Amino acid sequence: MSILHKDGTEDIKKYEIVNDQANSMTSLHPIEKKILLVLQKAGDWMSETNLAKATGLNPDQVRRGIEWLRYKNLIDLSESSDTRISLHEKILDDDNYILPERKFVNVVIAGRNKLADVFHSEEFQNNEKEVYGAIRYSKVNGWISVDKDQVKLLPASKLPSREENFVNKLRSSKFLRFSLLDDDEKIAYENLAKRPNVLITKKLQEKKFKILKENVDKIRNLLQSGRATARKLDKNVLISSEWRNLSFEQIDVEAPLPLLNCGRKNPLIDFIDEVKEILVSMGFSEIEGKLIQTSFWNFDALFIPQDHSAREMQDTFYLNSESGLYSALGGEKSLVDSVSKVHEYNWDYAWDEREAKTYVLRTHTTPVTLQHLWKEMPDKDKVFLIGRVFRNEKVTFKHLVEFHQVEGIYTSSSATLRQLIGIQSEFYSKLGIKKVKFWPTFFPYTEPSLQSMVFNDKLNKWIELFGMGIFRSEVTKPLGFKNPVLAWGGGFERLAMLRFGLDDIRELYSNNLSWLKSVAKCQ
Repeated sequence: MSILHKDGTEDIKKYEIVNDQANSMTSLHPIEKKILLVLQKAGDWMSETNLAKATGLNPDQVRRGIEWLRYKNLIDLSESSDTRISLHEKILDDDNYILPERKFVNVVIAGRNKLADVFHSEEFQNNEKEVYGAIRYSKVNGWISVDKDQVKLLPASKLPSREENFVNKLRSSKFLRFSLLDDDEKIAYENLAKRPNVLITKKLQEKKFKILKENVDKIRNLLQSGRATARKLDKNVLISSEWRNLSFEQIDVEAPLPLLNCGRKNPLIDFIDEVKEILVSMGFSEIEGKLIQTSFWNFDALFIPQDHSAREMQDTFYLNSESGLYSALGGEKSLVDSVSKVHEYNWDYAWDEREAKTYVLRTHTTPVTLQHLWKEMPDKDKVFLIGRVFRNEKVTFKHLVEFHQVEGIYTSSSATLRQLIGIQSEFYSKLGIKKVKFWPTFFPYTEPSLQSMVFNDKLNKWIELFGMGIFRSEVTKPLGFKNPVLAWGGGFERLAMLRFGLDDIRELYSNNLSWLKSVAKCQ
């Protein structure tokens, strides 16, 4: 081994590298020691079952210890296969069961020596298949001869057949191994195995182990070592200086740990945190707002007419309370007046203050964004919000009553639609979405408006994702805001479905623990 110094010089030294783990008692796990002690005492092949009994270890511990010892090249393995043979349960339950050929002979002995009589006998009950089989087996055994319709018994019919002897042996011993059968029994087994519902066979794979011959002396010395070993270094061992007389077992720091069934965040929450980090890295600041909003902020301030279908009970959750509208706005009567005038001028109807007073569970996060602009009046700003929204809709594979929405705005005196497209493209890119395009569309409170489309490789098609646009002047002017505001947003769960490859939005909130635990923490 060479050692390279900082000044570039090199010393060549020889080191004795000890790479044989079997040379040290400290390299052996207690399970390995138990197995080696038993194998050493036995001095011959032992099966896994016998090892488990002799060591007191469970089968899993024995298999694990065997693999470790084989990896260290300390023990040898012998594999063999065999067949376990037993009688069918119908035969075991019937103490009077006899093979069809013996039944045939008994019928003939009873005086029915014509085939027609045998067919119609109580024993066979016109079962032609069984009768013809019985005739064939009886002829093979040399028990009968048949001349036309007449059956004649031969002297050999008094002797038991190989098959009968084999059935009787199985009945008394419960099961036999094919490897231990003699030649006659093997022939009987092969003949009976062709018959239905007589034998049950099971393939057996057996592994046996013993200490490698070349390691016998080495392991004997290793196990007889008088130096005590320990697994833990505790306070008492240190204080008493007992550690000087101990050899400490080696610990495999790369060994897999048991799987802990501990709690963890829902993958959707992890994804929300990831998106927040992405937006912060793009220069956005996070804002928050209330889940309950007045219809004024949820609809009116966004230039949504009071007769719009989105304001129906079928689409929105209304609360049984009203706000003091002006007091809720901090006494800003001028804001309410400005919004009402915009509605009356553009929609040509009488704006109703009572409609604006009603409380709703927010149907989108944009009311929070509007209130931020109205309160802060920033000259230049980049903010985002990820929060829960509520829609009075039927739950389906793509719709929920309660879900998350992500939205952001960018405002400055020089903000343009091209910048908005650039912000969205960068956002999707950081999420790993490369195929993006934008289509013109319509939204009540943005003009111009765009719909982002992303390509889903799994579905092999383009799908709609987020809406975006520039806030209309009918939205910003009543707030006293003059700069253009670039806005974008959409359902967060739809984005999560893309991330996790789901086809049903409800799976994000199911109690499917196997899926929840299988989602990687870092995508």
